[in-house]
Amino acid sequence: MLSIHNRIVVMCLAAGLILTGCSSSSAPEQAKAPNSTAIKQYPMRGKIVSLDAAQRVASIDAEEIPGFMGAMTMGYTIKDPAEFSKLKVGDAITATVNVQGDDMWVGNIKPDTGAKP
Repeated sequence: MLSIHNRIVVMCLAAGLILTGCSSSSAPEQAKAPNSTAIKQYPMRGKIVSLDAAQRVASIDAEEIPGFMGAMTMGYTIKDPAEFSKLKVGDAITATVNVQGDDMWVGNIKPDTGAKP
């Protein structure tokens, strides 16, 4: 029969193993979290169709964005007020579509010179 001292040691060791098992199983989940917040970037080429200054959204008729989506017209948030203020309906542009989780916005907007972005 184990003494009280030995029982306590065994219980502490068992608890340590359980805690170690829990922490090691959650470590991969924690390691994955930063990757899910990485910003993916895609080159875009299109034409400004409309502008919503209150929401800072530009409706852009974009060509296919390889690896992301087919050609379509949709609204894109422009986070940088200075970039948004330079846009005019009818402008042909190249830009970068930034995607981070569920957040998507357009930046690095330049006039389209005809060259591929």
